[in-house]
Amino acid sequence: MAMLVLVSLLFALISSSVYGAIPEPLERAVAKLVADADHWAYSQEVNEFDKNGKSNGGPTRERFDPSRPDAEQWSLQLYRGRIPTDSDIRDWQRQKRREAKRRERPLGEIIDFERASLAEEKPEAWVYRLPIKPGASRRLPADKFFVLMTVGKDRVEVENVSVRTTESFRLNGLAGLAAKVEGVEINARFAVVDEKYAAQPALITASGSARVAWLFRVGGKAEVIWTEFQRVKPYRDRFDVKIGDVKALDF
Repeated sequence: MAMLVLVSLLFALISSSVYGAIPEPLERAVAKLVADADHWAYSQEVNEFDKNGKSNGGPTRERFDPSRPDAEQWSLQLYRGRIPTDSDIRDWQRQKRREAKRRERPLGEIIDFERASLAEEKPEAWVYRLPIKPGASRRLPADKFFVLMTVGKDRVEVENVSVRTTESFRLNGLAGLAAKVEGVEINARFAVVDEKYAAQPALITASGSARVAWLFRVGGKAEVIWTEFQRVKPYRDRFDVKIGDVKALDF
């Protein structure tokens, strides 16, 4: 699950804390995403592959429903290509707890939106480059990563989000072994679910490679597909309580 841990570290969520002196189209697009947060239930299918492209057991499919209490929002439908047994469900729940503990600060808190720059303007979209704030991550060197956000001109909303590395870097691992991370790339493509609302993530891909202690190479890829969207009322809204910054991306 290494690639999924990386996805959760870097693509936690975009929060309402992003507002400031940022380009107007980018601000409008993120505002639309934030305003629509936690109003969609969806199915999430995860496929993982090793460095040779071999599947790590088959797809895992989960259902997320923010209209349910926090402890019941995620449910397991398929585990590594099979109907989950009780043992599979316990393994999946332990994995979810580990991922929750390793999750870092929201992406919306660590991106320096005020230093956003227009990287490219296409006839149909703006592409913005955004740096990560220094010291933003406990494990990863923030200065080695940057974010690209594509905002479509037609609907003025987020169409794609990418996290990439600027260059290779060293990362201390288990048993004191150091790994040279040679490259990481995460891409999230958005698609319109309902014309009345902001586009939602449809396909997320992540890839990376590293050399551990200069002895052997590790790496892999992950693919996350979001489908079966259903509009719901967030559980927290039942009590008319605002709990911190709202979420707009949670993968």
